Amino acid sequence: MHMAHVDDVARAHIFLLEHPNPKGRYNCSPFIISIQQISQLLSAKYPQFQVPTVDELKDIKGPKQPQLISKKLIDAGFVFKYSLEEMFEDAIECCKEKGYL
Repeated sequence: MHMAHVDDVARAHIFLLEHPNPKGRYNCSPFIISIQQISQLLSAKYPQFQVPTVDELKDIKGPKQPQLISKKLIDAGFVFKYSLEEMFEDAIECCKEKGYL
């Protein structure tokens, strides 16, 4: 899966609006992660949640997606602010604030 923090996506839009000469399309997904890697990350950081184990997820195969990278956006001068861990932390905190967790 391709992932990006929503704040980085918004910042990338503003960056390109202010860019003197943007050309074509830009990919804004600095992270490519599998569902198994998500499971490992979340179960290590949030043991209180019932996250399926890697073994439980091993047979899940998603559609093949192209390995799109954000090189063009980065080469234009954009700097991503959020790490993958911060992206999940912010999403979980938002869910807690809304009463979903």
